[in-house]
Amino acid sequence: MARGRPSKKAHIVTVASGLFTEQGYQSTSIDQVVLAAAVSKPTVYSNFPTKLVLWETVLMLLTEQAQAKMQARLEKLQMKKDVTLISGWIVLWELWINKPEHLAVYRILLGEQHKMAASTFALFAAFEAVLESTLRSWIAEFSVSPMNFFALKAVSKEALLMPALMNQAMMDKADLESQLSGLMK
Repeated sequence: MARGRPSKKAHIVTVASGLFTEQGYQSTSIDQVVLAAAVSKPTVYSNFPTKLVLWETVLMLLTEQAQAKMQARLEKLQMKKDVTLISGWIVLWELWINKPEHLAVYRILLGEQHKMAASTFALFAAFEAVLESTLRSWIAEFSVSPMNFFALKAVSKEALLMPALMNQAMMDKADLESQLSGLMK
């Protein structure tokens, strides 16, 4: 392999990630991956014996990417002295839900879980753990009880994640800040 050139396996995963994000699991075929990646079918199958193995590899990549992006944003927030608990919390959630590939992960796991293996659910748990650990790191800067953390997370899922998954309007940011701040009293 030439230096600086991505491996075919990595290329296939990147292309498949885009297809799964745009079309979902069911609507993405190995033939589409072959065409979009401009590789042969044996090349795909030699690296990924099934579509599920390919999806799980994509999910691992998305988890790694999410970890890097969330960590970078967390570090920026922690350096700012004027960011409140709630405003930083919302910034982290917005970063999470504004990634189409993140929403695709939820849609695929929620909509097609009957096609997934136990290993897929473990990978999904690792994916969600990125958000959880980032949020926990953020609140470590403040005094937040476990009950308040749970309440903040539950309201944020309903107000931000669920509307994003359903392509609906999200709660106004000022209203959300007010709701979340009310939980802290």
